[in-house]
Amino acid sequence: MGYDYDQTHERIIESAKKHFMENGFLGASIRQICKDAGVTNGAFYAHFESKEDLFSKIVSPVVNGMQKLYSEENTVYMDVKSKKDVKKSLEKTFSSNEILIDYIFENAEAFKLIVMAGTGTEYEHFVDNLVKEETANTMFFLKKCRPYYNYTEKISEGIINQISHFTVSSVFDGLKGGKTKEEVVRDTKLASEFCLAGLKHFLDIK
Repeated sequence: MGYDYDQTHERIIESAKKHFMENGFLGASIRQICKDAGVTNGAFYAHFESKEDLFSKIVSPVVNGMQKLYSEENTVYMDVKSKKDVKKSLEKTFSSNEILIDYIFENAEAFKLIVMAGTGTEYEHFVDNLVKEETANTMFFLKKCRPYYNYTEKISEGIINQISHFTVSSVFDGLKGGKTKEEVVRDTKLASEFCLAGLKHFLDIK
């Protein structure tokens, strides 16, 4: 049973990826996914509870991996105990972004499913949620900067949200648009440099 089960499982997943990309989550049907996979609808429900469960099983491992990686990078970024640490954290912002971009492109198929076919799933607002998380983390970072710089009150959460949207979108818009990893790295680097220049200005970092 093990080998046949695994083989059937994989056929369903591969068929689902195709139909999700072509028709979106909402437009893809279990019946057609099963037909192209060469399995019965009954076999489908031996593997997945629903179409939502199928989509989640495909993308959740890479989403969890990204969240773990983001958390690890963010922990280092938040280690601020002096003016020197603030400068160091800001200077390594893009290197952290590049690590995340590498991961996204290593798992490009799953991330494309999320941003191009995820409407109607729990991942529908994936990019917006990333922006919110990045905004919250940046605001927390600026709060940690207050003992060393006295200009953070000039930077509103609205401005930080726009900056976060700018940098996050540069990655996922590039992915959706068919850009190469190198092109996305270049675009995101420019976006990061532009935004960092503004933060350094408000923080009065020379």
